[in-house]
Amino acid sequence: MSFYNSSKPFVSSFCSDHVPELLSVCLAQGEVGRMPRVMHHHDDRTEILLIISGKAQYSIDGVTCQAQEGDILVYNQGAIHDEVANPVSDMVVFSLAISNLQVQDRAANQLVPPGFKPVFSSGPDFAKLKHLFELIYEATASNDFRQAEFANYLLRALLILVDTRLHEQNDRLWEDKQVLGGEIKAYLDQHFLEDITLGQISSAMHVNQYYLAHCFKDHVGYSPMQYIIRRRIGEAQSLLLNTGYSVTQIASMVGYNNLNHFHSAFVKIVGMAPGKYRRSWTADT
Repeated sequence: MSFYNSSKPFVSSFCSDHVPELLSVCLAQGEVGRMPRVMHHHDDRTEILLIISGKAQYSIDGVTCQAQEGDILVYNQGAIHDEVANPVSDMVVFSLAISNLQVQDRAANQLVPPGFKPVFSSGPDFAKLKHLFELIYEATASNDFRQAEFANYLLRALLILVDTRLHEQNDRLWEDKQVLGGEIKAYLDQHFLEDITLGQISSAMHVNQYYLAHCFKDHVGYSPMQYIIRRRIGEAQSLLLNTGYSVTQIASMVGYNNLNHFHSAFVKIVGMAPGKYRRSWTADT
């Protein structure tokens, strides 16, 4: 018989007046797993993803990377993120959203500290993390209120494990963050809904168009105009899912005066028409 008496004191990873709260958990696979979720952000939550299988390109606050099986992705509150699945890759992704997260020495809903990569390998903890996601997913499907409590306790265990992997990896972002690229991104994030040209961006940033486009693509992975389009379509997706505005109204709200241009851009990026996208996600609500 083995016996262990735990006498080791511990200090909670979370501030005493903040209990992390599970908002949602999702398992995306098959057709849904290949459906891109274009540039958007959340002002009230942190999101954690675990890639179970497949590959995809992600952009998180201007940092573009390839994620694959076993990788963890963290979207801090307010982080603009963009995902593009590999169409020939069998993407299976667990994700969950958390509110009221306050890790010691970090701002609210900020799990990734400044200077750390938001994408990192789960390494030897992949099986544990996958099992925790599965248990949380199963618990939230139950109508038993005790299962909801169970899921929230499991969430804390998952957060501690993710935070441990984050710090063990100690893979910091490069110090040279392409200052000009970051400044251009900040400008575009402020003006992407406006009728704007590359020449106007160049004039505002006081650099020639070629150099501007080169620096920005190195920084983000997209040309300035591609970035604007993806930000607009990401905003449109949020409006389609969360409001009752018509497609025509939404097109105008995200900077498209021509409905056909909006429709073409949406289909090119998302893979289906705006109306079909809305019906696909709201059919069961």
